[in-house]
Amino acid sequence: MPDISGLRLRKPGAGREPAASALLGWLTDERSPQLCVLTGPAGAGKSHLLAWLVEYGTTSADTTKRRVHAVAPLGGTGLRGAAWLLADHLRLAARAPAELTAAIARDGRHTVLVLCELHLSRAPEAVLEQLVRPLLQLGHVRLIIESRPGAPCTEHLFEQTRNSAVMDLMDPRWTTPETFSRWALATDPAADAEQCYPLPGPVVRSEQVTETSPSLDSFVLAAETMVRADPHAVTAWLDHHAGAAERESDLGRAWLRAGQSLCVSDTASARALTLVAALDSDTGTDTRHALHGLAQSEPWHVAHTSTREGVSGHWPGPATALCAGTALHARHVLCAGHLGDVRLLDPTNGRAVGRLTSPHNGPAAAIFCLPDGTVVAVDDFGGVNLVGEAPRRPGLRALLEPDADPWTRLRRAVLAFPQRMAGATLTTAASLPDGAVFGDSGGRVHVLLLKENTVDVTSSMLHDGPVTALTGISLEGTGPTVVYSGGVDGRIRVWSPGVAPMPEPLLHGPGPVVDLSASGSEGRSAALAVAQGDGLVQLLDLDSGTDLSFRPGPPVRAVCCLRTGAGELRTMIGMDDCITTLVPRPSRIHNSR
Repeated sequence: MPDISGLRLRKPGAGREPAASALLGWLTDERSPQLCVLTGPAGAGKSHLLAWLVEYGTTSADTTKRRVHAVAPLGGTGLRGAAWLLADHLRLAARAPAELTAAIARDGRHTVLVLCELHLSRAPEAVLEQLVRPLLQLGHVRLIIESRPGAPCTEHLFEQTRNSAVMDLMDPRWTTPETFSRWALATDPAADAEQCYPLPGPVVRSEQVTETSPSLDSFVLAAETMVRADPHAVTAWLDHHAGAAERESDLGRAWLRAGQSLCVSDTASARALTLVAALDSDTGTDTRHALHGLAQSEPWHVAHTSTREGVSGHWPGPATALCAGTALHARHVLCAGHLGDVRLLDPTNGRAVGRLTSPHNGPAAAIFCLPDGTVVAVDDFGGVNLVGEAPRRPGLRALLEPDADPWTRLRRAVLAFPQRMAGATLTTAASLPDGAVFGDSGGRVHVLLLKENTVDVTSSMLHDGPVTALTGISLEGTGPTVVYSGGVDGRIRVWSPGVAPMPEPLLHGPGPVVDLSASGSEGRSAALAVAQGDGLVQLLDLDSGTDLSFRPGPPVRAVCCLRTGAGELRTMIGMDDCITTLVPRPSRIHNSR
């Protein structure tokens, strides 16, 4: 079957050219229903046809309308598992079906989703009610659902969505007899093509395989049992069969919080690391000790975690932005929340030890601490606000000559910088060892450096679209300033003011960069923490080129990379209901780039 560009593509096989053409026509016809139900008995070739459709969308030159953006095999999964599978393919972090639907709604681009084997889901009715129905309310979404005829969920699907396209592969119009016979003879010369038509299953296997809905075993709510079991089965059990006490237990809440990451982890040790990172540090020591032991082979160690449900009351609140403190805040990590206030966190245990008030009572897009300890926030509207009080210089000269202080000049330049913007809005900012850096909605990065008695401003166009993340360090602790910027274009650019930006990005991902944080000091290797829009966190050693990755599960809002007084490198990850800090194991660092 050639596409319009003349590129020869693999045929669907088994005489299914009519079915393949009909599916492609459904995808490209704007008048066709949002939903297509693909049905047929076992051996009808439903999965084979869908696999061909997905391959066609990634191989054909004309893929604007024909591309399948996400596929979720529902066999053995529950409601959350189905949502997480789709979110993984769409490169989104979504804790629940409603969060996934909201993210797809905000995106607004044409999206084709495929749900396979609905009849084998552990919670098909919940999938229909809480995932399929909301998705069909979005006009830019198209759904293909595969389900077995006669299954209760299939009948329910037909009742709910009467205006849908239905393709029953038992209907002869979807399979050409002559082509089917030739295919059957080539596949198995002993096959009786006439007897098998239109089912390809009996041709490719000697015995008919009967698919049954998997039984849902009970699980012991214990750390080791959970991380060694099928993660989708554990999730479905917690979601649909466990009691409220089990769901609301420390382990139950942690599992559902980190479930999207747990369900894609390949090993029990990786799941143990993810689960212990989602567990509050005040959880019973036996549970945490067991998980730490199982995660010994992983390249990270979890230093501490604070969660909304923690019993000790040390939860600092949701994190919208993080940064390392300077001067009088040098021993703290600054954490901005949804209401504008900034909490001072102890990096050794993650607990809030102080609070700074802000005149802006909304979430901060960025927070940074100038070299003299001045705390500044950028709000969602591009405004720049002082948080708390500005540091005061001691002595009589500070009173008589307030403008003589170079840090005062820098502070004034930073707070007044939005007035210099024309045609763009500030979107993010960060401190530098000798100044500050801003990013705007047009893709430009602006560096403010304190030089003798003046504040120099240097700007460069670095991104296609808004700048979303910034950080900077001095090489070797005292050398030239280096700025790292991330944008909605997925690029991380490197730039030193006064020098042309590096032509190629340091990294280029498929989704937006959420946050960046660099740590550099004399005598120690520089490191860069990266938070991606799909929930992935990376720690890059900028000297050796090695990197470590971790996916906590929930959407990541902010990261902070810092060294403790003892020189230990730590990465703090801020989320809506969890803040966790990881320490890389030096002997386990590997090159995964």
